[in-house]
Amino acid sequence: MPRRTLASLFVLLFAVQAAWADDNSDGKAVPPVSPANGQEQAKAAKASDIEVTWDKDPYYSDVDINVPLTDKPIPTIRSDSEAVIYRDLIEGSLVPRYMLLEASAYPMPILGTYIKSHSPWLYQEGQIAHTGVNLIESATAGFQEPWAMSAFFGNIANLQRPGEDQQTNNLGYTGYLISAGAQHIKDNVLIQDKWYELEWKIKGDLNDKQEKLSWSFRIGGKFNANPYITDVMYFGIHRNNLDFNQPFLSWLKNSDVDVQFSFNQHGGQVVREELVIGKKYPFPKQGFSLTMDMGFIWDSPDEYSGPLRTDTKSQLTLVLRPGLEF
Repeated sequence: MPRRTLASLFVLLFAVQAAWADDNSDGKAVPPVSPANGQEQAKAAKASDIEVTWDKDPYYSDVDINVPLTDKPIPTIRSDSEAVIYRDLIEGSLVPRYMLLEASAYPMPILGTYIKSHSPWLYQEGQIAHTGVNLIESATAGFQEPWAMSAFFGNIANLQRPGEDQQTNNLGYTGYLISAGAQHIKDNVLIQDKWYELEWKIKGDLNDKQEKLSWSFRIGGKFNANPYITDVMYFGIHRNNLDFNQPFLSWLKNSDVDVQFSFNQHGGQVVREELVIGKKYPFPKQGFSLTMDMGFIWDSPDEYSGPLRTDTKSQLTLVLRPGLEF
């Protein structure tokens, strides 16, 4: 494959993410479950304590409705210690005080399925000869569904760093999440599957002009109506940090990590592993950061059965996500 074609594809995927990020150049929020390449969470409406917010991101975009279940005001956690924030969020989380309804879509994974089904020649152009790596697949991998509808029941808290003004979009969540959808993604192909997911999670965003932090810890199970897709239990960890005050080559501060392990509900075998590690290169004067996420997704053949089990050996998919973060 010509190098020029490879470079063009890579630039095209980068441009899609950069354009989306530029549309959210105020960088108000970082999505809690998926990789962040420039996001916005803005208050759209507020009436009778019901709040509507949204995130726009090339990998995870959503619209949320926060509905209080009691008359108690949202508490505020004033700390820049992650341990303190996690502790305070977990305390009292057994009794839900808020409901959050969410509709989410995943643009880049959807784009991958569209290209493969409508422009197979372009999808094939992404293949790097003799490597088994497809750049389009690498840039769009990471989600096994194109969209979801969710209901969260738990507690919400405002998060505030000492000495900083309270930002309306700095929120922490702890509680139970029910999600459902009607399609599954396998190798960038859409498969009909009415699925639902039950999980407990703790997530949040703590952002200001100089530093942005988001995290998500979750454990749950996913159940599929399609008999050829394996039901799994899973746990996942996501943490994303951008600090404009740190040196250009600082690793611990300007980094992100996304890890998830999925186990067969009947037998406990590992059927899927995801590990993505990212590095950020901030440009404080310009107000943005170059980002590069790299990792892999390992799939066992036991993840599928019947006609969907197209491989007899495990598969390893390279994940490669360049982008911009504001």
